[in-house]
Amino acid sequence: MSTFVIVPGAWDTPSTMEPLVERLRSAGHAVIVVDLPCEDADATLERYAEAVRDALPDDLADVVLVGYSFGGFTASRIALEHPDMPVIYLAAWIPRDGASVLDLFAGGDPFEAGEDAGIAAFDGLILGAGAGLCALNIDRYVAAADPSEQDAIRSYLERTQRPQGIAVLREKWRGEPPTSGRCTYVLTTADTLVPPEAQRVMAASVGADVVEIATDHGPFREQPERLTELLVAATRGR
Repeated sequence: MSTFVIVPGAWDTPSTMEPLVERLRSAGHAVIVVDLPCEDADATLERYAEAVRDALPDDLADVVLVGYSFGGFTASRIALEHPDMPVIYLAAWIPRDGASVLDLFAGGDPFEAGEDAGIAAFDGLILGAGAGLCALNIDRYVAAADPSEQDAIRSYLERTQRPQGIAVLREKWRGEPPTSGRCTYVLTTADTLVPPEAQRVMAASVGADVVEIATDHGPFREQPERLTELLVAATRGR
């Protein structure tokens, strides 16, 4: 059995992964979801990596590292330190030398013109949440959902999301991402935040095996059973 160490994305609390965690544990696996310093406006990529290092068990033999969304940046940092550790990127942003996650997502840094201008550039998807912080506009995400699911999605988002430091989203990656070791990319084919073709290009950049799941950006909520199957299958034969 494996120990899955999951690095969540921006705005996520560890509880974001609860639907997936329950199923992995029911299948006999251990799970650690890293509590990242999202609400620290001064946190850096190195501080995020420290949070993962602190969460890793002493025995790394059975560890599988999972990086979700922006967690792909932090997972890549840890993978460079542990090239033999299996890595699974889940709808993840894989870093590129000289680029921040905002560069990859928005084609540039909208916060260069100031915090208010940066938040406005996202056209209502995020809101200010105090100095150096932003938050998801939950009302906007709920309004875009199927009416039959809106109450459940609101409840889930209000329980699992939190403010996110902006500085770490602006921080540029230096160096190349890891390309050694066993690497799998779980590609979300209906993703409206990380375009599927961009996912495919990023997966190729690290030589990852690609498996697909027909969900939007939250496969752990939309199809937790199928995602569990894919994660477990990716660890076989390691």
